[in-house]
Amino acid sequence: MLQYYKEIKYYIQKLVGDKEYAVDLVQETYTKVIASSRNKTIKNERAFLYEVAKNTVIDESRKQKSAQNIIYEEEEHVAPRQEQPEEIVFKDNRAVYLQTIIDTLPSRSKQAFVLHVIQDYSRQEIADIMGISTNAVQKHITRATEKIKEKIDLEEYTI
Repeated sequence: MLQYYKEIKYYIQKLVGDKEYAVDLVQETYTKVIASSRNKTIKNERAFLYEVAKNTVIDESRKQKSAQNIIYEEEEHVAPRQEQPEEIVFKDNRAVYLQTIIDTLPSRSKQAFVLHVIQDYSRQEIADIMGISTNAVQKHITRATEKIKEKIDLEEYTI
């Protein structure tokens, strides 16, 4: 987890605008992550660090808000959600996770799914490539989609 220290520090520093305060919040973030790791397995340390860092900044902001009322126009100072570092990390991880699931599919279902969903071939084109009927192609795509949904639902349930 220490390899992400500078990255997390920079992220928090951008959020709070104070180097010394950012260092304190990074320490608090790591303390929370280490305590949390004793109770559960952390699959993606980097993403988890970003999430805890963001929550730590929010918690500290709430504590300070009671002491001081500062006008803050969030839209002017925050990047869109899809550009937030934790969102980028989550997006990358989702793509890797989806590819891992696709790799576990039976070969014919995998081939039909990839050709249709990723490479955007029509069912008829896939039938011609695979030498099967369009109904068989549809069955392979449906089976692949169901297996992917099952694995994603199972993963979300275990998190």
